[in-house]
Amino acid sequence: MEAARPWGVELDRDVELPPLAAAPIVLDGERCAAVDPLALLAAAGTAPRFYFEQPEARRARVGIGSLACVEVHGRDRFARAQRGVESLWARLRWQGAGPQRVALQGGFAFAPSAAPRQGQWQGFADGALHLPAYAYWQEDADSGQSWAAATGCPHPLAPLPLGRPTRGGLAVARDDAQAYLRRAQLALREIGKGRLSKLVLAREIHLSSTEPIDVVAWLLALRERFPNCTLYAIGMGTRCFFGASPEHLLRVQGREVETMALAGTAARGASRRRDAELAEALGASPKERDEHAIVVAQLRAALAGCCSEVDVDAAPSLLKTRTVQHLCTRIRARHPSLSILQLLARLHPSAAVAGAPSASAQSWLAAHEGFDRGWYAGPVGYIDADGDGEFAVALRGALVDGARISAWAGAGLVADSDPAAEYTETELKLRSVLGPVLWGMP
Repeated sequence: MEAARPWGVELDRDVELPPLAAAPIVLDGERCAAVDPLALLAAAGTAPRFYFEQPEARRARVGIGSLACVEVHGRDRFARAQRGVESLWARLRWQGAGPQRVALQGGFAFAPSAAPRQGQWQGFADGALHLPAYAYWQEDADSGQSWAAATGCPHPLAPLPLGRPTRGGLAVARDDAQAYLRRAQLALREIGKGRLSKLVLAREIHLSSTEPIDVVAWLLALRERFPNCTLYAIGMGTRCFFGASPEHLLRVQGREVETMALAGTAARGASRRRDAELAEALGASPKERDEHAIVVAQLRAALAGCCSEVDVDAAPSLLKTRTVQHLCTRIRARHPSLSILQLLARLHPSAAVAGAPSASAQSWLAAHEGFDRGWYAGPVGYIDADGDGEFAVALRGALVDGARISAWAGAGLVADSDPAAEYTETELKLRSVLGPVLWGMP
């Protein structure tokens, strides 16, 4: 039995072969001292790399290198990914006395592409789940004691960067505000005709720096500013897509399923009094509540069709980040037999990132939004060998390649929306992710 090479890349595209037709993959692991997950990411260089951290919960996963990858394309990508994952699990063999914990790490694009992606998203498939050559995880959700385990180890660990992600000058290469407002008006006409009840319209901006961008330094700043968010990064060669998302799409543990509706947004106030006023106005706004209710109804219906004991919060709560606050409703259920990927296929894209009805919203965005979202607003996360896992929605994100930056933000349009107000909402969200490079925010 041949052990997989620690830094090799073996692409199992769509994994169509029977499980026994492919060579076994031998894994070994050991307990290790907890380290800063971002130090591991800094050590990865340009190898395939994955980072997923929830700072407040002290939970993290890092993957470096790729022993195998389930890479999928097309509209049936979740079903193809399921077949590939099953085939890959059948190939795994464990040796040694370490913790037998292993996960596939990666995610999916917002929408499938008719052809391989070019330009800034080149190398990012419609879906990719990697078995890392080096895997680190840390759990501290319940016990208050951190622990970690690893398979292999990159040496040496890189020191964490100090200072701003770049000291170079920044210039906006492309950002057409008027185009966004025109598209918003067009979408509102569709809503007025009853063809859509909600549409999430995003904008894309491009910036360039006179010096390369340090993604790890950027993530350090985001971690400091947004400890209650999920930080994520997926790197392929020189390109790295990363951000700090407030929204998790799916968490599965055993038969327990959890998702959230996150829609309806207001700014944070400069004082406690002003912050409370803005929160009260958000909760009382018919427009924001209607937008939120559309997302709740869609997620409830998606789970009710395949799960039992669907439990929805009686009323929205507030989820506050450092820069914005959202209406949030948590939804829990139990699933009898579906895999996490089958559940993911039912939930993505939610009305929080696409619109409603879902098929009509996706079709409109493909025809009119004006750019390829790539992995922005797609699910990113991990699946372990027990079938548990978690996927966040890749929001508040940016894609960096050397000195080039692309960033995205969206806002939900309903019948009562004001395009200028929705544009302002996208500005707030863009400032959340771009703050470390624009102003050097700690």
